[in-house]
Amino acid sequence: MKRLILTLILLVIFIFAESQIFAQPKQVRGMNRGSITRLYNSKTVETFEGNIIKVEKVSGYGRFEGIVLQVKAKKEKISVYVAPAWYLDEQKIEFKKGETIKVTGSHITYLGKPLVVSSEFTYDKKKSTLRNEYGRPVWAGKGMGPGQGQGGNRK
Repeated sequence: MKRLILTLILLVIFIFAESQIFAQPKQVRGMNRGSITRLYNSKTVETFEGNIIKVEKVSGYGRFEGIVLQVKAKKEKISVYVAPAWYLDEQKIEFKKGETIKVTGSHITYLGKPLVVSSEFTYDKKKSTLRNEYGRPVWAGKGMGPGQGQGGNRK
């Protein structure tokens, strides 16, 4: 009898632990509403052109490592969050230091520092759209499984 009770308790603990390990936060499930996406502001969108002075693969900008560019535009250096690294790899986009880029994006403050969240860019004579007018990424919902991708007219 004691063995049966112990087995049932362990089974309940295992089921609870497994559900917690594989659960995703509600803020990102299906809609990719990570902190960068929530901060995107269509009222602060501007376009600028400059030279890439640094390419970084960084954590802390969402669920996945992202690409942040340091761009020298006119007389100022601008940090630009482009997209998750996996998405740019999938699109076969690789940024190189010294190359020219034209960026359209939302100027925000992230972790106390100015940052531009790109909605589109032109690089190597190719234009890439990353976000819609509300800041929703084109990759939102990718890899979420059947029936959980971009559906309807969600924003």
